[in-house]
Amino acid sequence: MKEFKDKLKEELRQDAPFTNDIKQRILQKKPIKRKFNWQVISVSIAACFIIGLMLFVEFSQKNNLQTASQQNELLPIVDDVSSLDIIRPKYAHLLGEQWMLHFLPMIIDKEAPITYGDYIAFYGTDGLVVSTVVGLGNDHVAMKQGQILVEDTPLKVHGLNEQIKKEDINDPFKNPYFFHNFGTRPAPFNDKSISAKEKEIVVYDSDEGHTIMKISEGQLVGKVVGFQNFELTFELTEQEQQVFDAFKADYNIEKLKNMTPQAITKMFLLSDIEKDYETYEALFTTNRNEETESVRRYYEKTKIVRQELFTKEINRLIIANLFAGLEHAEFEQQTDTTGVVKFISLEGPTELDMEKNAQGIWQPAFSRGIY
Repeated sequence: MKEFKDKLKEELRQDAPFTNDIKQRILQKKPIKRKFNWQVISVSIAACFIIGLMLFVEFSQKNNLQTASQQNELLPIVDDVSSLDIIRPKYAHLLGEQWMLHFLPMIIDKEAPITYGDYIAFYGTDGLVVSTVVGLGNDHVAMKQGQILVEDTPLKVHGLNEQIKKEDINDPFKNPYFFHNFGTRPAPFNDKSISAKEKEIVVYDSDEGHTIMKISEGQLVGKVVGFQNFELTFELTEQEQQVFDAFKADYNIEKLKNMTPQAITKMFLLSDIEKDYETYEALFTTNRNEETESVRRYYEKTKIVRQELFTKEINRLIIANLFAGLEHAEFEQQTDTTGVVKFISLEGPTELDMEKNAQGIWQPAFSRGIY
């Protein structure tokens, strides 16, 4: 049989009545069937899937970081909160442009998705706390001299993208953590690295210096999505407004001679709201003593922050909250030259120091706290 096949092939190579194409197809060897190794194929597919998943996770994380860096940091101030969830946290570690509203009632959304830079409310060891999200589940997060790194990528929200230089620690415009000192000596940076599990969140913490910590989803209450609005409850009477306008024309303190301490206090606070610092300073006490000098130093220390970071809207909101009830205030004279404007605020009994000057006119001897 083999000899027959060999002879046939030899004849085909001669001038047989076939075209070259047909000859080649007849002479072509039968292809060998390949056996598939399904184990190798399965491993290859699995490897491709894992690599794809890793690239997807890395891309998603970087995309989330970029999106968070571009988001609007200002939360809305809401008038009607009757159907919303309102909280009053014991501590609020806000790092954004609205850090000065840390003591106000906050609106939370228990179902809202959470990403980098968000403010969230959670139960801490001392009660309800609000802080800034700097890491999500499965992230490796590190703080290095104030800089937050997520998988070695700088987090750019709230000015956290660079390390804080030692010479900038006391600069409120270069150190986003500055306002958590509350006027005391600068707190140290406690550098730390954290690997969060799937259902954990990394947040900023300033309990003992500036650092980071992780919480579980079980501690989470919700995402902070806004602040409760407060309307001013006090205003000047028509006569008081006329006197106030006349005073602002030349700052002649004698024009306030017949004004009550309560009315002068309202003028003082309205000047603060409007960022009218010239009027504000003209109303402040001219008496010099240890107490008034302490207040004056604090005002000078915080003046640039008031001018640069506080808006009229934020001023109005803060003062409306802090001084709600001022319209029912009474005055109590304590000595020949000192007294207090007393009223019941949202925080309870409140007293504002006043000083009588040489002309017998009462002047404010207090300043609202900035940080």
